[in-house]
Amino acid sequence: MSMSETTITNQSYWLKLKDGLVKSYQEVWYLKLNDPKTQKALWLRFTLLLTKSGYKKIAETWAIFFQKKEETGEIQKTALKQTFPISEFSSIQNENLIKIIIGNSFLTSFHTKGQIQAKGQSLEWDLDMKPLTTNQFDLVPSSLSKSKLVKNTALTVYENLSFSGDLILQGEKHRFENAPGMQGHLAGTKNGHSWVWAHCNYFLDDHGNRAPVVFEGLSARAKLPFAIPSPKLSTFYFLYRENEFPANTLWSAIRSKSTLNFTEWSFETEHRDLEGNNLIFKGQIKAELKSFAGITYEDTDGSFLYCANSKLAEMILVVFRNGKPEARFYAPFTAAYECVSRQKNPYVAMLI
Repeated sequence: MSMSETTITNQSYWLKLKDGLVKSYQEVWYLKLNDPKTQKALWLRFTLLLTKSGYKKIAETWAIFFQKKEETGEIQKTALKQTFPISEFSSIQNENLIKIIIGNSFLTSFHTKGQIQAKGQSLEWDLDMKPLTTNQFDLVPSSLSKSKLVKNTALTVYENLSFSGDLILQGEKHRFENAPGMQGHLAGTKNGHSWVWAHCNYFLDDHGNRAPVVFEGLSARAKLPFAIPSPKLSTFYFLYRENEFPANTLWSAIRSKSTLNFTEWSFETEHRDLEGNNLIFKGQIKAELKSFAGITYEDTDGSFLYCANSKLAEMILVVFRNGKPEARFYAPFTAAYECVSRQKNPYVAMLI
């Protein structure tokens, strides 16, 4: 679903349901940004969790800072999480502003600022956000949402952002200037069974120039009754030549091809444009094992999911028109890529 069909916001779903009838719920606001010049990246997460048992009613702020050392190729990763009682969550919501607040950290459509202290470490951020384009996306086919087979929403509020500001990690300042990124919003009564997700809005063309191309993709299995995973369904979004090409109907989700080998994800999806041309988007995303940060998500039923998260992945995207290759784009360690499973990967260190 594109911007022309809906308007997606950060308005909290949980606040609408806060009547005691919902015993288990989760809601997440997340953002990520990459600096192509310094090969630094940041992932931030504001989250609510109410477990079915009633044991946990919490709000949390998460952060992972990635930095690739040019001289050695080493990738440093710092991951922090701070937990608060759910009473520390609040939201200002009116016609002009939606502000998500957890503790002393906040997120609006144009600014985020906060601090996380955990494990004797401290990370602070103060970042302005500017939409480069107004594109949005619903990653879940509407037919699956209406049928209740998928228990959560997965929305991209801003596909194409630019971030500027400062991050301070253990007293060391890191400056971001017009760093490309995005921001999403998730909510629901439980997580999916497993998934792979990627996003990129910094590509180079064959001449080495930045190309105005945006990509997002999700290939997931839903959690069906009796813990049975559904068949894999894949949805994709492309901004190409100033046109949006969303592939998020149930039909396209079934037809799209997706092959995963943990450190590498390949996909292929088809789209017909307004002139009747047949476009095929083929992509390949790769991340080195050393670039992944391992993090643990708790589901609302008390089960766990294990996420291998990299913000320094490579990507190749090739576009075919009527069977002929038309354009090729490369993301030089500027793609976000995560694999989430119900089993830990023994080669990825768990940082949270």
